[in-house]
Amino acid sequence: MGIIRMMETSKPHTSIVDARGLMCPEPLVYLRRAMRNSPAGAEFEVWATDPLAGLDIEALCARGACQYLGCTSGDDGVLKIRVRGA
Repeated sequence: MGIIRMMETSKPHTSIVDARGLMCPEPLVYLRRAMRNSPAGAEFEVWATDPLAGLDIEALCARGACQYLGCTSGDDGVLKIRVRGA
């Protein structure tokens, strides 16, 4: 893939960061960029195929940059990592 898109979802104030096909640290970099361009408290769902993306983003949240809301994985191997910006 390699294309990052910000998409509004059916959930109010939730944006998708599509990082499928990208490897560490790119999913994290694009999430940080999206948070920088959004109001405090905005929610994001990062779609990633890199198995380390969830750990990287959870570590970012532990440093206080965001609140980790959880991670799910589908049969297609895509991680859906949910965070709320600080």
